[in-house]
Amino acid sequence: MEIRFRFSRGEELKFIGHLDILRLFERAFKRAGIQVAHSEGFNPRPRIVFAQPMPLGLTSEGEFADVELAEQIDIANFIQKINSSLPAGINVIEATVKTGKSNLMGIIDAARYRIWFEAPEMLDIENAMKSVLKSNEINVVKKTKRGEKEVNIRPFIYELSGEKDGRTGVFNAVLGAGQDNNVRPELFIEGVSKASNAPFNMLRMHRVMLYCGKKKAAPDLMPAENIWITPMDD
Repeated sequence: MEIRFRFSRGEELKFIGHLDILRLFERAFKRAGIQVAHSEGFNPRPRIVFAQPMPLGLTSEGEFADVELAEQIDIANFIQKINSSLPAGINVIEATVKTGKSNLMGIIDAARYRIWFEAPEMLDIENAMKSVLKSNEINVVKKTKRGEKEVNIRPFIYELSGEKDGRTGVFNAVLGAGQDNNVRPELFIEGVSKASNAPFNMLRMHRVMLYCGKKKAAPDLMPAENIWITPMDD
């Protein structure tokens, strides 16, 4: 059977890398006595797939993974067993039996973030956000495997709101998170600085949820009432 689960990462483990997260779950499944299926070949690997690598420094309540098991297990029992074997800072929040054939890595399209920042005390945050949303282009330099290139991130800033008190504040943003439209929080902050012509410094980032698209709204609903689809809905 295959299980798709959502998990969180807290402050305790926000600076461990993606491979460490993978090994952490491998050990936890072994300690919990949950039989994970393995790939074939000379170097069998546990069949665990994560939606996205987690950037260092990111806390989250919206991470997803698929795991293929070599046994049948009740979902409530699965959650209880794995959580009892995970260290502080990682927690499985919900799980479901996977029925479709969707590739978790391929379906992610967007992510909702809370991004804390520091900016000049006199800066009007509402005007700064209007500058972002009214822009047709916000070009930033993005590092890729092939080097650096300039990209326009504006089409991939899907939602933006925020508040500020003195020199600090927080943005609530839905940003592109797919293979071809990924906007990391630090690139977003750089883009806000450019669009508003004001210095913003990112203090902390938290991923609230990953999404794989939107349901189309009924004709009598406003576009803003479209509902984001999570991997648990897919």
